[in-house]
Amino acid sequence: MQRVERLELTTNFPIGPVYSYVVFGEKLTLIDAGLKNKQGWDELNKGLHLLGLGLTDIEQIVITHHHNDHTGMVDWILEKNPSVSIYAHKDTEMILKDESYLAWSSEFFERLFLEFGLTKELAIKWAYRKGHRDYFQLATVDEVLQDGDSVPGLPGWKVIETLGHSQDHISLYCGDTQQFICGDNIIKGVHGGIFLDAPKQGEERAKPLLQYLNNLEICRKLPAKVTYSGHGPIIDNLNGAIDGHINNIENRANRVINTLKKLDNSATGLEIIQDMYRGRYEKAVITFVFEIVSVLDMLQERNIVFAEKLNGVYQYRLINGD
Repeated sequence: MQRVERLELTTNFPIGPVYSYVVFGEKLTLIDAGLKNKQGWDELNKGLHLLGLGLTDIEQIVITHHHNDHTGMVDWILEKNPSVSIYAHKDTEMILKDESYLAWSSEFFERLFLEFGLTKELAIKWAYRKGHRDYFQLATVDEVLQDGDSVPGLPGWKVIETLGHSQDHISLYCGDTQQFICGDNIIKGVHGGIFLDAPKQGEERAKPLLQYLNNLEICRKLPAKVTYSGHGPIIDNLNGAIDGHINNIENRANRVINTLKKLDNSATGLEIIQDMYRGRYEKAVITFVFEIVSVLDMLQERNIVFAEKLNGVYQYRLINGD
């Protein structure tokens, strides 16, 4: 086995701590950089110290995806060690640093939330929150990693593009040692979530749950002895974890179908989450909107549901409603 050490870093998220990984290759590599908070910063430094390392020993950082619990301390690391090289998906820097994309993202999500059925006030509130998360101040991506690429400084490690959780998600696999670093693509026993990202202007929105199901089948073919996740325990049975995710997705799809039946076979997206997550959705509107939009994408792909826009809001109907 190639030496891979796990660092547990605090977040304020319900999913719990996030894990960064130190890979001892030709170049000392940090995979992901936690959420920007003092406790996590102290934990990162302490974890490196216990390995006999410091921030100045890190030679490169590989980012699995742009979410702020995986990129938050990149700038702080660069302040202490400006020579660190940053590797990520081709769209990561755009999502985190391109001001025109960030402005477009807010416009895109305002429209999506309105079409989902949110009020104008809520649509603007949550669109702005989505479009202006923590982003890079100092960091730039020094080299783009694409599907099939070898990882510089890590002989034997290859990049697998694993879209779904985000539109810039990558995972790393070492065939020689059958080690798999999967970010938030697969998390044992926990629903990591399917999140929407704004497309580039002029392009269609991706359907992330369909992407996710496709990449799970690609991951299923990997002979992985050990899988390192961004959250949750280390996985020793990759196919079992994948089956768990697929079962959760199918259960959620059945809940949406049953909710539509309960609502006379027709409802807006907002009406669906209001019924499914009564008393909960108000505190996490983005999470539930993204989850249900993604499930509805899948149900439309399967010809179970169709969508019709009425007065600017999508109405979702069961095709064979009883």
